Amino acid sequence: MIPFSDETPVRRVAWVTMALVALCIVTYFAVQPTRVTVDHVVSPDLQLVDDDDLRFLVDNAAIPCEIVQGRPLTLREYRDTFVRGDQSACGDDDGTARSPGKVVYLALLISMFLHGSPAHLFGNLLFLWVFGNDIEHRWGRGRFLLVFLLGGIVATLAHVLTDPGSTVPMIGASGAIAAVMGAYLVCYPGTRVKTIIFFGFMMLRKVKAVWLLLVWLALQFLLVGADAGIAWAAHVGGFVFGVLVGLAWRRRGRDREPVATVPTIAPLVPPAA
Repeated sequence: MIPFSDETPVRRVAWVTMALVALCIVTYFAVQPTRVTVDHVVSPDLQLVDDDDLRFLVDNAAIPCEIVQGRPLTLREYRDTFVRGDQSACGDDDGTARSPGKVVYLALLISMFLHGSPAHLFGNLLFLWVFGNDIEHRWGRGRFLLVFLLGGIVATLAHVLTDPGSTVPMIGASGAIAAVMGAYLVCYPGTRVKTIIFFGFMMLRKVKAVWLLLVWLALQFLLVGADAGIAWAAHVGGFVFGVLVGLAWRRRGRDREPVATVPTIAPLVPPAA
């Protein structure tokens, strides 16, 4: 299922959503050294790349082993992973860091803006735009950005919990976007979302957000144990985080639809004679 628009009216420009979209695009096309293939690297939509891309991603992306160990991969771990194909080589510590200047916890943020392919990039950005502009409108720019960034961090840590020994880089904004989707479920469960659905053929339907998002969530669990190159735990962790934040803010009275302001015009009063 591919959502591409919803029926929620947005009365102000979603500057933060647009900035996040632009940042992801610029990072992929101007900062990442070359375009990627589907052979080497993991993302919360995990795919593999090689050569300059691989070195760039190892230097900048979040890697579960590094987060658990609190240090960059060693040269031995790097070789075991990307030469021998052992993706759980964590602990082969020969004392020499592959990326000695890397701040492994800062990579939790950087990873959100790195992507593995044009399809990975634009698929994520479509979901971000459909659901993100509404949450930004409802919660305000600052709170929306906070939920996006924290959601991405929580999503990455959720994947780390399920695969702490992995030495493969994680990239992509999908965990953060999943947090936005979880918030959307709380805020707009009855909103109809225009969705492309594939059942051997393509059809266009308006689907209530509650069903669309719950089906999406259920599909993530089908990936458990599958060799699909997708970090299902990151998606689920981000989504649950967004739901919990939405429920918490609703309980505290901070989740309110902005009231449209209508300009008033003072009546013309004729001057006194």
